[in-house]
Formats: sequence, C-alpha cells, structure tokens
Amino acid sequence: MKSNAEYALLAVMDLAAHYRPGTPEKVENIAARTGAPAKYLAHILLRLRKRALVRSVKGRNGGHLLMRRPDLISVAEVLDAIVSDRGSKRRASAQGGYEGALDWLSKRMEESQRGLLSSITLADLARRAGVSPAAPPAGGKGPQ
Repeated sequence: MKSNAEYALLAVMDLAAHYRPGTPEKVENIAARTGAPAKYLAHILLRLRKRALVRSVKGRNGGHLLMRRPDLISVAEVLDAIVSDRGSKRRASAQGGYEGALDWLSKRMEESQRGLLSSITLADLARRAGVSPAAPPAGGKGPQ
C-alpha cells in the first residue's frame, strides 16, 4: 500500500477510535497517537474533507472529525479519496487472446478487492487496533 493511503487510514482510524459527535481532534494529537507527520496528515485530511469524509472546525478548540459514524464509512471510500488509481496495472505486453484474458483477470481482481474494502468500516479497523469507537446514543443511530 502506498504511504499516502496508509497515512489516510491511520488518520481515519484515529478519528474513529476517538469518535465523539461534534468533538474535533487536533492534527497534532492525531500525529502524536499514530506516529504520522502532522504536516502530511493535514494534507491528507484536506483531501478527505473534499470528499466529505471528514469535517474541519476552525478555532482554538478546532480540529477534524468524521462526517459520519465510523461504522458508516468504508475503507474503500477512504482509499478512493486518496489514491487516484487503485486499479492494478499490467506491465507485461500481451497479444491476441492473452491480453483479453489478462484484462479479464485484472478486472475480477479489482472487483474482488473493491468488495472486500467496501465491507470493512472504520469501526472495524478501530476495533482491530484494540480501540472501540464510541457507541451511538441509546435508542437511536446518532448522527450520520
């Protein structure tokens, strides 16, 4: 995985782990907890904001927060926002039916990967990292 994708996943995992609706997390705190460079995280969070996955809040108590609950954001959405071309690229040159077969295989692999990444949420990643995102309020789904 490319480093920008890894940094994006670190950032959103941390936002998921510390998810409290309406409570932003400072880039410096995310950087300290994840070990990612703060300047780079700021750039990554801007890209995620442009895709409406995170929101930024200005001011002394400002920072970034997820636009939806962690269980409603998939890894595929995050990677789509960061990586311009997640599809595999064949380097080999093939002729005739071989090229078509390789194209077919490549497409099947991309579809399989997309399905897997769409099924994994930020809440799943946070739990896997050993931290559970805040549960939605009792009796409701909470903000989406």
